[in-house]
Amino acid sequence: MQPVKSVGRFLPTLFLICIVFYIFTDPQGAAVAFKWAFETAAAGAQHFAEFIGAVAK
Repeated sequence: MQPVKSVGRFLPTLFLICIVFYIFTDPQGAAVAFKWAFETAAAGAQHFAEFIGAVAK
C-alpha cells in the first residue's frame, strides 16, 4: 500500500473521530462551532448565488 493513499483514506476518519471527541468533551462549544459553520456555509452559498445571478445577467 502506498503511504499517500493510506493517509488520504485515514484523514477523513481521523477528522470524524476528532469531531465526535469534541462533541462529547465540550457540547456547548461544539454547538457554537457547528452553528458558526452552518451560518458561514449558508452565507457563502447566498453570496455564490448572488454572484451567479450577476454573471448570468
